[in-house]
Amino acid sequence: MTASMSVPIPGPASLPHLERATREHALRFARLQFEQGDRIDMQTLATALGVGRTTLYRWVGDREQLIAELFASITDELFAGIAAEVSGSGIDGAFDAIRRFMVRTAGFAPLRDFALREPALALRILVSPRGIVQDRIRAGVIAVLEANLPASQLPIPDDLIDVLVQVGAGLQWTPIVIGDPPDIDRALHLGRTVLDAHFG
Repeated sequence: MTASMSVPIPGPASLPHLERATREHALRFARLQFEQGDRIDMQTLATALGVGRTTLYRWVGDREQLIAELFASITDELFAGIAAEVSGSGIDGAFDAIRRFMVRTAGFAPLRDFALREPALALRILVSPRGIVQDRIRAGVIAVLEANLPASQLPIPDDLIDVLVQVGAGLQWTPIVIGDPPDIDRALHLGRTVLDAHFG
C-alpha cells in the first residue's frame, strides 16, 4: 500500500524549528511516526512541535482519536487511488475494488505491526461500527458500488452496506491481531452472497 502525502513530511529534527506549529504539522508528524513503524506518542509529538500537551490535545484529541483520524485519511487516499485501477465492471468491478482495498491494508506493514502491537486499540479503531474509520470505509464501499453498478441496482440499502463493511473488517482484522492470515476471500464471498440475494 502506498500512502504518500501530497506535501513533504518534515523530519523530527526539523519540527522544533518551525516558526509556528499547526494542527497540520501534528498530523503530518504522526503520519511520519506511523509509516516509520514507530509508536505514535503524544509527548514525543508535542515536544517535536514545540507545543504543550494541552495544545496538542486541543488540535487532535487524545491518542486514539489521532490514530483514528490518521487511518481514516489513509482509507480515503486508498479508495481514491483504487478507483483508477479497477478491473471489470458491474458487481465484479465493485468487488475487485473492495479486494484491492482489503489486500493493501492487510499487507501494509506499519498497520499490521500496529494491530499486533496494540490489538485492543486496533480493533476499537478499525472494527468499531461507530468509528470514523468504519465511516470512511463505508463511504468508500458506497462509492465503488455506485461507480460500477447500474442505476437500476442503486441505491444499496444502508443495512446491507453495514453488513459488507462490518463482516469485511471483522474477517480481516480479527485474525491479524491474533497472528493469523486475514480471511479476505471469505469476507468477499459473504459480501457477494449478500448482494446477490438482495438483487434476486
